[in-house]
Amino acid sequence: MKWAGPRGILNFPKTKTITVFHDDPAITVIEQVRQSVCITVDSDVKIDGEIGKMKIGSGKYAVGYFEIDEKGFEKAWNTMYLWFTESGYQPADGYSYELYYNSPDEDSKHRFVLDICIPVKTL
Repeated sequence: MKWAGPRGILNFPKTKTITVFHDDPAITVIEQVRQSVCITVDSDVKIDGEIGKMKIGSGKYAVGYFEIDEKGFEKAWNTMYLWFTESGYQPADGYSYELYYNSPDEDSKHRFVLDICIPVKTL
């Protein structure tokens, strides 16, 4: 935000924040899980320094909408993975991510409003 704000890239509420997961916390020790913290952008943005660009691949995703407090993330992710047992789908290659619609500071109950998105393929 400190980098994007002065460059005029932030356009809330249109701009969304995203956390992309490069590792599965069920397999990787939580302290070693790699994540990218991102914002959505409309146009080609020049990057510099530690800032990079990432494009999330298109395709089919299982998407779950949640309104949770900071303690609800594990349960929300478990809910998503339980869905696979009856869905006829399995996780596919690609990045899973959380797409945030708000800041918890903006919510009277300090909830995160987000989608959890997991790439899928048929069994």
